[in-house]
Amino acid sequence: MELRHLRYFTAIAEAENMSLAARKLRIAQPALSQRMKDLEEELSLALFERHGRGIRLTPAGRYYLEEMRQVLARIDAAGQEARQIQRGEVGSLRLAILETLALAEPLPRLLRELRRRHPGLHLKLVGMTSMAQYEALHAHAIDAGLIAHRPFQDPEIRGLPVLEIPIHAMLPARHPLAGRTSLHLQDLEDLDFIWPEAEAGTSYWALFREAFEGRAWRPRVVQEASSFVTTTALVAAGYGCALGITVPGSPSMEGIVQLPIVDLDLQMKVELVWHQDNPSPALQRLLEVVRSIRSGDGEPEPCGNT
Repeated sequence: MELRHLRYFTAIAEAENMSLAARKLRIAQPALSQRMKDLEEELSLALFERHGRGIRLTPAGRYYLEEMRQVLARIDAAGQEARQIQRGEVGSLRLAILETLALAEPLPRLLRELRRRHPGLHLKLVGMTSMAQYEALHAHAIDAGLIAHRPFQDPEIRGLPVLEIPIHAMLPARHPLAGRTSLHLQDLEDLDFIWPEAEAGTSYWALFREAFEGRAWRPRVVQEASSFVTTTALVAAGYGCALGITVPGSPSMEGIVQLPIVDLDLQMKVELVWHQDNPSPALQRLLEVVRSIRSGDGEPEPCGNT
């Protein structure tokens, strides 16, 4: 039994006339009649009976028609969904992010645009450090990740720049310097700082290590924090100052003033990363959205290469 034979059967049943069905299907009537005889023999039952100049379904044929309509509808729907999956219009996309980036406006913008263009995609969002994302990409546990620091060179991991977020000073709202519009590094010399923990392996720690290497200015660290969320809580409570990405309007920044540092041009450079062997069509749709937001700027390069 072939799928086209089932479509022939439903066409004949709906037309109740072999000649009409043959013209509709654009097939010779003798060939169509033979196909139905073959189908009846294979099923060991009579599907049609003569009725005047036409034909009509037997009781068994009526039952078989209702069942075949459902089967064909499911087959058509499955084919449509499979084509959508192939085009990346539906399916699942596993995206890892640095939890810090969830506070920044550009990330919601990216996700909104992805949903607007591809509402059928199911997005699974998980929080991971940059190192954990690399490991998950190699294990094919995620499709892509958003990182802010490349842990090491890896030619199998591809990267595409997404955005750059300025790093500003974070002061308690009641701090004497909170009323300023900007600061210089020398303004920070006598301030207590909350600093990222080296053991936590955060992007902040790696970024700050590189930024201040060889500089005369060193922060007076009074406490270390394992995450940006912990840092903001300590700053808001008055335990010290910190450096962090600008997240205006975020509830987590309540009680905190963020000020640019004139002589410190520091930015968190965020990249979308993925494994070069990942064939996921949904991943390709994500890459298209990122490139569109960035106006198609440049080609991806292996992470770790400059």
